[in-house]
Amino acid sequence: MSMPAEHMNPALTLDELLRGYADAPAIPVHGIASDSRQLQPGDLFLAVQGAGSHGLDYIAQALEAGVCAVAWDASTGVAPAEVGVPLIAVNRLEQSLGAIADRFYGRPSEHLDVIGVTGTNGKTTVAWMIAQAAALLGEKCAYLGTLGYGVDTVSAAAGMTTPAAVELHGRLATFVEQGAGHAAIEVSSHALSQGRVDGVRFDTAIFTNLTRDHLDYHASMQEYFESKARLFLDCAPRSRIINLDSEFGAQLATMCGPDVVTVSTQFDRITNGRRYVFVRSVVATEQGSGVSFISSWGDGRFVLPLPGDFNVANAVVVLALLLNKGVPVEVACDVLSELGAPPGRMQRVTAGRPAVYVDYAHTPDALDVALRALRAHCRGKLWCVFGCGGDRDTGKRPQMGKIAERRSDAVVITTDNPRDENSAAIIADVVAGTTRPDAATIIEDRAAAIAWAIEQAGDHDVVLIAGKGHEDYQEVDGTRKRFSDYAVAQSALAAREGRA
Repeated sequence: MSMPAEHMNPALTLDELLRGYADAPAIPVHGIASDSRQLQPGDLFLAVQGAGSHGLDYIAQALEAGVCAVAWDASTGVAPAEVGVPLIAVNRLEQSLGAIADRFYGRPSEHLDVIGVTGTNGKTTVAWMIAQAAALLGEKCAYLGTLGYGVDTVSAAAGMTTPAAVELHGRLATFVEQGAGHAAIEVSSHALSQGRVDGVRFDTAIFTNLTRDHLDYHASMQEYFESKARLFLDCAPRSRIINLDSEFGAQLATMCGPDVVTVSTQFDRITNGRRYVFVRSVVATEQGSGVSFISSWGDGRFVLPLPGDFNVANAVVVLALLLNKGVPVEVACDVLSELGAPPGRMQRVTAGRPAVYVDYAHTPDALDVALRALRAHCRGKLWCVFGCGGDRDTGKRPQMGKIAERRSDAVVITTDNPRDENSAAIIADVVAGTTRPDAATIIEDRAAAIAWAIEQAGDHDVVLIAGKGHEDYQEVDGTRKRFSDYAVAQSALAAREGRA
């Protein structure tokens, strides 16, 4: 049995681990953790300042777990005088977590081709596509992001898109142990602003787009953009691939200089001497798109078995990555023609009528893109079933109501994850963005809303269930209950088929 990544370096001593940060005794360190709940005997507890409390508040739990020592952030707190194990004061410990974790786990990103994907929309699909493409080329590529993490299979993880620094380096070490040569990881703006990817050596950084999101965390769109830009400017990747189709993408490409690969769904972009992959034309098919392109590596065509122009944009970013890594044009096109949708990302719910898709679209831009994408594949009415999350950016709610009304033929407004907010109040915020509020159907119970829309839709209609995607829960009043849009829709389609 292989050892877990958290305890793969039993020979490392505390003085070796903290060299350059603080003086420490030469005692063995079996593991490291900044979360007291994850500590095991022989671990070093990294006690840093959190959002609501300090790690020093949990020393009792750490001692009960059997830690060998406690390193504490001397710039943010005062440790007790004596606790029975070494107390090591480290100034700005929080800013050093990535480097310390990298050292403990044996510098895992040196042994991986790490590809970081950032952007408001498309991170999950692009990272998933990269892992698929690598497998089709006979390479082992790990995936880490919203859907979970893994090499050959992905284990779902209910947590952050990009884990905290110590956990992230531990995951990378596990990927190396499992034989991966590559890792495609989603990098969120929160992760970049909080230093979660510190110490990671990125081979390639990819930018998909930037639209309104997370303004409950970032003070402005400019601050949001600057957080994303850190992956390209501060993390020093060897290669940078940037989609120019958003204003911020073009701005980022200019900031990065000429040594970038630019991507666009418009073929008449100015290259400015940079390498490029530009889409020449897209022809919608029943199940996907035929895409022709021009590039610095030659021109070509592939058939993408996924609906929507946004998936074309995602695929072309992956194409640019493959070409930049030396994959021949013809081979890259063959690979792209075999890609599948990740769970909850414009995912078709079995076969049957009406056509039902589950998508994670939970921002105004993402909902707009998803509905426009499905319109090209819809012979009847286009339905939109969606809600908005509670305790999040309230400004996007009326925007999403407006977009759903404009882009679809039938709107069903329901709950998403209301969390600690009143569901009816959230729905009212969404309805406020519509010009014809009486035309929308409001069904607060999400399962009932999905079932009703599928029952009412015609055989040639298309139903989009937006907002939760791959999630297998619904969070109400601080409690998570099991809930899957895909499973509910699948049951509703089976029930409709049984009545046919």
